Amino acid sequence: EQAVQGLRLLRQAGTEKINFAGGEPFLHPTFLGELCRVSHEDLGMAVSIISNGSLITADWMHEYGRYVDVLGISVDSFVPETNAAIGRGGGEDNVVHSKSNNDNGNSNQHVERMLRVRDLSSQHHIKFKLNTVVCNWNWSEDMNERIRELEPVRWKVFQVLVLQDEN
Repeated sequence: EQAVQGLRLLRQAGTEKINFAGGEPFLHPTFLGELCRVSHEDLGMAVSIISNGSLITADWMHEYGRYVDVLGISVDSFVPETNAAIGRGGGEDNVVHSKSNNDNGNSNQHVERMLRVRDLSSQHHIKFKLNTVVCNWNWSEDMNERIRELEPVRWKVFQVLVLQDEN
């Protein structure tokens, strides 16, 4: 109720677009879905979500996808070791279960997961975009081939903000 009241106050103040970002918004899928529904259906706001993509399910998209305009996925690398160094190396088996028998467990299946999320977005008429934060671990990676394969409507690239004594 407090979250819905907060959304109503934002709308009354003139907010036309709302972006749910994290942490990971899909850690609480029903809560997120209801906030998307209220924002879109009751308050007439455009809704976007930023996620790492690991917890997005077909069931969630079927139930709540109609309330989402844009789904942004954070993808900082397509190299498993780089993802591990950045802290994005885990959780792939939550959605994708197609590990090759000959990859020795080293594949983080990032591309397959992104393709699946992209396809789910398309099925539900949601714009699919990617966000990349450039940092010490990925600055030299050429991501162009994978980005073309994923075909996002937009690819936002950010430079990491260095904070003294933090990162």
